[in-house]
Order: sequence, then C-alpha cells, then structure tokens
Amino acid sequence: MNHENNEKEKPKIEESFVKGIASALQKAPVRNAGRIYLTDLWTITSLPEDLIVEILSQNTFELPEGATCVVDDRRRKKRIIYATEPEEKEIEDEENDGKGAD
Repeated sequence: MNHENNEKEKPKIEESFVKGIASALQKAPVRNAGRIYLTDLWTITSLPEDLIVEILSQNTFELPEGATCVVDDRRRKKRIIYATEPEEKEIEDEENDGKGAD
C-alpha cells in the first residue's frame, strides 16, 4: 500500500519540478545572444544542475522574449542544452540580412 502512495507522489513531485523550471526560465536574465545560463536556473531554483538538464530534455518550455536557448555554462566550452525553433528562424534571418537590399 505504501508503494502505491509513492507512485502517486512521484508524478506530483516531477510536476512541481517542471513548474519550478518554467517559472525560473521566465525570471532568469537573458544574456548575450539570447542565452539563459544553467547556473542562473540553478541559482533561482536551488535544484541540482543535472536534474535541471534532465527536466529540460524531457519537457517543452516557453522561453521569455529575447531568449533562444539555455546554455550549460559550467565549463569553458558552453553547450546548448535546450533550444526553441525561433532560434533556427533567427539564424535564417541573419543569413538573409543584406541580400537584395540594393
């Protein structure tokens, strides 16, 4: 019987983590090139960084205006761990800049 309670509580806990990450994404500062840093999310939520990465990889989130991706900034070489489709559009727009503007 205790096992059944644990099964019901687990989705509630995961759901609260997802809500916490969604809220933190809206509160986090948007840095250069529309990036949100993993360490900023960690500071806001106090969740372990690996858990934040896992939640980002398993769910879909809406990034705030001006943000295109979440970056793992723990190492010198930064790695995108979450991105939305507008980032691709932005790259296309940058490629078309200056073409046909004679």
